[in-house]
Amino acid sequence: MLRLVPALVLAAAVIPVQADIPAALAAMADAERAFAKTATVMGWRDAFLEFFADDAIAFSPGVVPAKDGLRKQPSTPFSIAELVWEPRTGDVAASGDLGWLTGPSTSTNRKAAEPVTRYGCYLSVWRKQPDGRWRVFIDVGANAPEPVPFPTGFTRTTVATPYAGSDSKSAATGSLAGADRDLNAQIASLGFARAFAARLSPAARLHRPGSIPQTGRDAIVTWLAANAASGTAKDVGAESASSGDLGYTHGTFEVKDPKPSTGVYLRIWNRDAAGTWWVMVDVAQIFKPEP
Repeated sequence: MLRLVPALVLAAAVIPVQADIPAALAAMADAERAFAKTATVMGWRDAFLEFFADDAIAFSPGVVPAKDGLRKQPSTPFSIAELVWEPRTGDVAASGDLGWLTGPSTSTNRKAAEPVTRYGCYLSVWRKQPDGRWRVFIDVGANAPEPVPFPTGFTRTTVATPYAGSDSKSAATGSLAGADRDLNAQIASLGFARAFAARLSPAARLHRPGSIPQTGRDAIVTWLAANAASGTAKDVGAESASSGDLGYTHGTFEVKDPKPSTGVYLRIWNRDAAGTWWVMVDVAQIFKPEP
């Protein structure tokens, strides 16, 4: 749940921004930056309550209301529990109602006798609210052994030729859910590496606890072949943007070899001009690692 490992608030310096960033993506990234800044003033828990949508969800491991869990956490000042982060890449649907962001995070417990900074990488799904504000709907973090690298500035991660069809939101969501089920069926029959090799965008990202995120299809397939040779996955939920070009899915998984584990996954997908859905980001939250 949450931004499992904390991060790095924007410095006063201006961060370079890729020239072709859509206005909706820039606004969503600005909302993330405001979220991170608020955490330095209110503390992370109260900032999460402020910037999470009322219907935001978390995985525990089943789907639960995120704000219920947040309210059970103590309100801790930033001077004691430092959690900082910044958006470095992401994408937004053409309809401007759904998007995602990711970036590095760091956390430091200043109450400890010898404070240690811990590193991570977060992935957040954002929804445009009826009042026009961007709010977080899903947030999943993965810890890392060292600072997580990103290209300089803020960039966009998307497909080269995005979908521009006329599917309804419900039809697009059904198509997306079908793509997720197909991928999970291939995982069961071919293993994670071979199944993902056929569904990953060239610019895809893989976030796994305890390791630096893998970027790019080849690196991801190589990592999966070494760390998740076989297993199964089962879809639970899906949502497409109203423009039918971007969406997310989530579900459960079990790795059987070489290190048995179970958990939940969150996948971000883009749809291309031919109507094919491609995995852009796959994040795992592990609940039962190998003893």
